[in-house]
Amino acid sequence: MTDLPRFVADTHALLWDLDENPRLSPTAGSHFVAADSGEPWIYVSVISLVEMIYLADRGRFDSAVTTHVLNLLATSNGSYSPVEIDLDTVRSLRLVPRAAVPDMPDRIITATALSLNLPLITVDERIRASGVVPIVW
Repeated sequence: MTDLPRFVADTHALLWDLDENPRLSPTAGSHFVAADSGEPWIYVSVISLVEMIYLADRGRFDSAVTTHVLNLLATSNGSYSPVEIDLDTVRSLRLVPRAAVPDMPDRIITATALSLNLPLITVDERIRASGVVPIVW
């Protein structure tokens, strides 16, 4: 692991960063800019990749974005790292209330941050209101 600041990014935050979408908050954007220069470490749940492929297949954005994310994650010594859904994530999923966060990909992303004990970069109001993990926005 690294001594640099570390975060988990949700799908929308990552997509909005890559798209330079103005809906990305300045605070969240600053963490992505810093990661692009090698400062913090950004973890991306593999469920975000699945979600990106699904959204691209539905025409919600260009599939080249998913390729870009996969390339970021494959860069050796890069600042972006994929996180698999492992037993720790599954155990943490039980701590993310379905009533508060009903969407399963959002629950898995939240559980990923919880299992890694890291803040989550997210705009999602339900995740933020759940109070399950520290939020960066």
